Amino acid sequence: MAAIITARQHSGIGISLPPITRPSVSAGTTVFLAYIFVGLTVQVGVLTQLGVPAPEASNWFFITWMTTGLFSLVLSLFTKQPVSINLSIAAMVFIAGSASGFSLAQILGANLAVGVVAVALSLLRLNDLFSRIVPPQIAIGVFAGTVMAFMWKTSLRAVDDPVYAAPVIGGFLVALAITRSHLVAVIAAAAVGFVGVVITAGMPDAGGSMALPAMALPEFDFNPSSLVALGIPLLILTVGIGNIQALAILNSEGFQTRNNMYGFAAGAASLVNALGGGHPAAIGGSSIAITSGPAAGPKGSRFWAIALSSVPTMAVALAAVPVIAVVQDLPLSYTLTVGALALTLAFKTLVKKTVSGPMRYGAITAFVAAALPLHFAGLPMAFWGLIVGVAVAGVLESGQLMQVWRPNRAAMQQA
Repeated sequence: MAAIITARQHSGIGISLPPITRPSVSAGTTVFLAYIFVGLTVQVGVLTQLGVPAPEASNWFFITWMTTGLFSLVLSLFTKQPVSINLSIAAMVFIAGSASGFSLAQILGANLAVGVVAVALSLLRLNDLFSRIVPPQIAIGVFAGTVMAFMWKTSLRAVDDPVYAAPVIGGFLVALAITRSHLVAVIAAAAVGFVGVVITAGMPDAGGSMALPAMALPEFDFNPSSLVALGIPLLILTVGIGNIQALAILNSEGFQTRNNMYGFAAGAASLVNALGGGHPAAIGGSSIAITSGPAAGPKGSRFWAIALSSVPTMAVALAAVPVIAVVQDLPLSYTLTVGALALTLAFKTLVKKTVSGPMRYGAITAFVAAALPLHFAGLPMAFWGLIVGVAVAGVLESGQLMQVWRPNRAAMQQA
């Protein structure tokens, strides 16, 4: 494939880079559009649902987008592999579905604990061991349940305020029927819904907020309940599932991954995010899926797709204050409906994995429990979903559970 830019550089230390190709530019553009029309819409919907005040929401938005761009840029250029560190949508949606009853300081305290533990697990090379504590299938069921809870809350909002939600849903369905592309449908939904908002309520106002976020160390509350109820599931979703699945995609395309280094980078990003008032990060499975295959060009140049998408991502981070100001001036039903529609494809995939994969009885139980809008013993149902999911798997699917907990012993018995 012909190169459109020759990006080979020579310096005193002999650094050289392969050329940027058209497929890598195309893949990088797709990644950035996914960030904007899936990542951004879900994130602002979650921040809105949590009721995070504008200054704290701007800081949250800024730090997570800046680390996504900066960490991904440095890591992709350093390793010459299409690897990224993303703001974890799984973490965001879990927080939205499970953080009711916890203060912002308690949520941020749990996020900081996740970052510290994630870094420690990588330094001690314990990522694989940790990932076996709760089987991935059970954790996927819990995540599917939290997505279900988020989408259910959004649907109730849409029913209560159909004037703004209906154009979003209509635009999504029409575009999906025509293009069969989920990303294009989300873009159309956002655009059509925005036009409806402007016609009905007028142009949203940034309120003269063209400024950089006033970053400051946030307040942390290390409440034991929030650390257990939020911290443990967040660790499982990011370190135990997100990172492992992303690395599996990279390995499947023939890349020799550096698991501990990539895990350390994701943990460091989580730590920085928490100190800046944000949520945990993870290795970017969706962006790796877009950029690691043959469609992104020659194998040696595919990392350019991640690098190229990282620069505008950091530019978006710098616009955090006006972005949050505009979003908070939009009707809540519009913001939440776009965010929920952005999750429909992921939700479909999660449900399919939950009901058809190994340990499906435990996974389905975890899904149902996590979707319940309840608290028990001061802890959200997502936490209890992990417990009852493992318990059901232990009773009905003990052989499969032991294969996860003791893979070496299971392999010896099969041999």
